[in-house]
Amino acid sequence: MNNTHSMSGRDKQLLILVLGILTCLGPLAIDLYLPAMPAIAESMNEPLGSIQLTLSAYTLGFALGQLIFGPLADRFGRLRVMVPGLVFYIATTLLSAFTNTANELIVARILQAMSGAAVMVTIPAMVRDMFDREDCARIMSSILLVMTVAPLIAPLLGGQLLLLGGWRSLFITLALFGCAALVLALFMLKESLPEEHRQALTAKQLAKNYVSVITHRNAMGCILGHGFFFGGLFAFISASPFVYIQLYGIAPEYYGFLFAANIVAMGACNIINMRLIGRFPLLNMLRFGTVFAALSGLTLLFMAVTGAGGLLGIVIPVVLFVGMLGFTGPNSNALALSYFPGIAGTANAAAGILRFGIGGITAGLAGVFHNGTAVPMAALIAGCGLCSVLSVMLVKDRKVVNRTPINDEHHDEPPRAAA
Repeated sequence: MNNTHSMSGRDKQLLILVLGILTCLGPLAIDLYLPAMPAIAESMNEPLGSIQLTLSAYTLGFALGQLIFGPLADRFGRLRVMVPGLVFYIATTLLSAFTNTANELIVARILQAMSGAAVMVTIPAMVRDMFDREDCARIMSSILLVMTVAPLIAPLLGGQLLLLGGWRSLFITLALFGCAALVLALFMLKESLPEEHRQALTAKQLAKNYVSVITHRNAMGCILGHGFFFGGLFAFISASPFVYIQLYGIAPEYYGFLFAANIVAMGACNIINMRLIGRFPLLNMLRFGTVFAALSGLTLLFMAVTGAGGLLGIVIPVVLFVGMLGFTGPNSNALALSYFPGIAGTANAAAGILRFGIGGITAGLAGVFHNGTAVPMAALIAGCGLCSVLSVMLVKDRKVVNRTPINDEHHDEPPRAAA
């Protein structure tokens, strides 16, 4: 897999499938236990708000993990970071299954998230290593399409596991999935970052790399455009169990069907996005996604404040908002990483830190401002949608060079020697 020109269509499809399955670890760790949050609170005799904080803790731990493992992936290679991350993910997931208080679960989830970050931060970097900007967007869209299976079935599966084996069985199931992912990584993936392109890992170089990312106007506009969208997504994920299950009386085992509608919309938008790549600039499609998401968020806020439409008045705008992930995710990633081909791991880590940091904050705010209505969730989603639009406006409307893969036979920049 080190030469993209020699990769057959079958090899490319296999790569997409394997990376897509590995990417499922993230949404599964979040979405599988959503229907169980009220049950966990009851089992532990803890307020629901405290259990909601376990989601916020996961997102913040995920952001912290990317800060650490992104540069390590640029220094030591992608697989040397991914494989140990999978091992610790399995261990910390089992630890989560045997917690007895909200605080214990929060700590376990932070450790689980940090381990998972070692896996997730390497996947876009591997794709960037092997493909140019537009191909990178296509591959990431394809991976996202495979990944949509996880959030599509996770709440449904979580609701059934909750009925059959209690909430602890959810984390045991996650650990088993982690074991399967470890086998795939060991036997199906090859290292994508050549030795001569690995970065020296010094404090000075690390700081320089991060500064180069966060001070790059175009890259940050793309990163924050998706980051604030992610904030709205996590406000929904955190608050929706209360809104759907407690406020509107949906049974936990049926919550997954409402959640699945969002994933179907996301998958449909993802397919459309893949077919439009090459016909329209990636930046234009990113702009469309953020604007449509903001309008959906404002509609949701109106419905939540007025009560118009009842449950459907909440579900439909949320579905339209979440569906835009198919336009914001792959395009923002491909655009942002195209500026940093030599430090894709660090650049992706910076994006992940901001994305999951914003998501962790909004998930926490959904719990803090919980008032027995859908208004806090809707206000956070609408606000994040508007911030997403403003962020993308930072990007200058000029063409970006469609950079070649860093491990291609012909380089567009000199190699960076490892320390």
